[in-house]
Amino acid sequence: MNRYTKTELGEIKIHHNVFASIATEATRQVLGVMGISGNIKTYFLELLGIKNSRSIKIEFDKNNEATIIIPIIVKYGYNIPEVASKVQEVVKLSIENSTNVNIKEVNVKIQEIEKDHEQY
Repeated sequence: MNRYTKTELGEIKIHHNVFASIATEATRQVLGVMGISGNIKTYFLELLGIKNSRSIKIEFDKNNEATIIIPIIVKYGYNIPEVASKVQEVVKLSIENSTNVNIKEVNVKIQEIEKDHEQY
């Protein structure tokens, strides 16, 4: 299935926000990820417990394969390449399992390193 599918009963369209939401939830489950990086608005929304997946970019090519770009904040003390690799793995699997859309690439951008607030 691609992001637009025609069935006997009608059409199924999966919005970009769905892919971003799945990627956000999958990323947050990775040990060592502090959060998804974004602008000041994203930061305050997350402090209030409001999910904001606008920082995640989704691009589809002519074959309807997706490239996901995720800016993350890594917790201080974790191995950055290992955390990024795990994010790539879980995001790809989560989106493909949920939508049946082929994920060509998951590009992780490490935006910051931050100490866990509980450690202060």
